[in-house]
Amino acid sequence: DLAGMYAAIGLLSALWQRNLIASIVLACAVGVFVAIDFGPQWAAYRHSVVPEVLVPNGQSGSAAGQTWKLSAVRHQNRSPLNFGPPLPPGTVLTIVGVDRSGTPGAELCTGVITDGDQRWQAEGLGVFSPIARDGVTATCTKPGRLQFAFLLPHDVVPTAVDVTINGQITVRLEL
Repeated sequence: DLAGMYAAIGLLSALWQRNLIASIVLACAVGVFVAIDFGPQWAAYRHSVVPEVLVPNGQSGSAAGQTWKLSAVRHQNRSPLNFGPPLPPGTVLTIVGVDRSGTPGAELCTGVITDGDQRWQAEGLGVFSPIARDGVTATCTKPGRLQFAFLLPHDVVPTAVDVTINGQITVRLEL
């Protein structure tokens, strides 16, 4: 019954080819689904942890139509204002100045400082934020130098300041 065996082999060969083609089509469909469904979410997450531009200390870099450079870092062990509460015990106020040039964007920005493991958001206007001098601002929508204040544990050694817009790191300035 050699003819039956050849028929069975021919049938298995046809099935194997159909299964291979079906597997390729399925893999492509899953790939398209993953790219369409998870692609934008993955990109948003990635931009929240990976900066658009990394600027080494002492250098400048361009992002969001502006040039950014770290200009000053100060540490204070007392409140920047003559009134109001003292700093909490075991903390230090780190004030970071950022020079930038170019046309300011329409989006608000936030300063975030990191030691490589943890992140702290800049203090809002109020109790522990120093009063900005002329030409200094805490928002990216106005021209001029940026100033961010961070209330940190005294034993933290920050390594970088991130300027974030809509939760995405626009520029990381290494300290």
